[in-house]
Amino acid sequence: MSARDLYIGGTLVSILISLALFLRGRRNEGIFVGLWAPTVLQLGEALIRRSEED
Repeated sequence: MSARDLYIGGTLVSILISLALFLRGRRNEGIFVGLWAPTVLQLGEALIRRSEED
């Protein structure tokens, strides 16, 4: 499992949790967790880019 697989998996988990919360009527929490996905993607890309430069 590569580092990229790990952060993409984290992004997918974030989206699934967000959908579950949203569909259970916890809309605000679902939206909040849904905002994690782009943050996880960007953080993962930045960390991989940084490790490749070293």
